[in-house]
Amino acid sequence: MASHMLSEAARNGNLNVLENLLRDNPSVLADFRLTSLAESLLHVATKSGQLSFVHELMKIDPGIAAELNKDGFRALDIAVIMDNLEMVKEILSFDQGLCMLKGKDQRTALHYAAIKGRTEIIDELLQSCPDSIQEVTVHGETALHLAVKSYQFDAFSVLVKWLERLSNVPIVNMGDRAGNTLLHLAVSTKQYAVEF
Repeated sequence: MASHMLSEAARNGNLNVLENLLRDNPSVLADFRLTSLAESLLHVATKSGQLSFVHELMKIDPGIAAELNKDGFRALDIAVIMDNLEMVKEILSFDQGLCMLKGKDQRTALHYAAIKGRTEIIDELLQSCPDSIQEVTVHGETALHLAVKSYQFDAFSVLVKWLERLSNVPIVNMGDRAGNTLLHLAVSTKQYAVEF
């Protein structure tokens, strides 16, 4: 019963229900974790765009943001995929290191931002955690590889500007596990406008 009430509170952003349940049973969040293996309350609140609820949950339990759901996504990944810049900022305000954590296929939040072409979010992630630009997926792909493969030219351009700003241009010549450099990918996907 409490698990269902918590889940609905997260979905609807009802902080009163959260506070009442915590007052009645201080271990209600731990109990929810044990009974809901699919996703955390933070995942539910993030998907529903409940910024205040996310803020409160992370104040109570900052470690919740590192949890993966059954599909291998963290709340930060979901916020990126859903193009919710304010949610990304809120989550990162508690722990900037979250943008270095890897989930499904060893992807980071920056990888998802590159795939989806979320240029403002790319800027936010790299301001918070510039080293994340060097992270690679299980297939050895950088965010640049993923932007090219996903036909996200604007995202690619933003990433290249960040590389220049960070004096990390050599990453442009990195190949993925299959040996594909950015130039190979650009040619094979007929993206002749890619410049670096």
